[in-house]
Amino acid sequence: MAANEHKNLSSANRHNPKGFETAINNTVLSKDIGTSATGTDGNLEWKGKSYMGVTNYKMQGFTTGAANYYYGEDIADTKSPFEMAVDYGNTAVASGSINPSDAFRIGQGCIVPETSSVTSISGWLTSNGSNNITIAICKVTPAAGVTTALVPVVVDEITVTGLSNNNKVVRVSETTITAAGLSSGDIIFPMIKEVGGTGSTIYMNVTIQTTTY
Repeated sequence: MAANEHKNLSSANRHNPKGFETAINNTVLSKDIGTSATGTDGNLEWKGKSYMGVTNYKMQGFTTGAANYYYGEDIADTKSPFEMAVDYGNTAVASGSINPSDAFRIGQGCIVPETSSVTSISGWLTSNGSNNITIAICKVTPAAGVTTALVPVVVDEITVTGLSNNNKVVRVSETTITAAGLSSGDIIFPMIKEVGGTGSTIYMNVTIQTTTY
């Protein structure tokens, strides 16, 4: 066996994989699907990390709009998980706080299992009013045994305009995320408010996509 076989070379003497120099940053080397019956004829390709380790969190609910942010009912309430009828008491997420146990019991809340990053928020909303509606995806980071109220961090806020008809859906789509980073054990949940008026019946159904990093 020759001493200069590729497996015997040091890192400094090995070449990069095919396409490395022109591959976009934050991508990984993969093999495309190909066309053969054996499934072995695919070509090498560089794919964005957002395609790897993807997790989707579904958040769905409704509320009767008010100026303040509202969030979902406690899981012990018969209105849970869909009705968002708890008044946050503020129009800005940073102006209020929430007890860790309350955040833990929000019907639409999800526990993040791993360090990850939000890559997109996608879904639909309806309103029987014509005011702007803002959805805030929020996170809190509890600590075991600590009861001090937490100020939620805005992962992202998305504003759309109601179409005065709950049969007409409005697209919710966001890929530029304000604070994308999530840690294992974080609780993420939605809040919603009506801007410029009150009283509209609002329905939302969104999916938050994350990828590990």
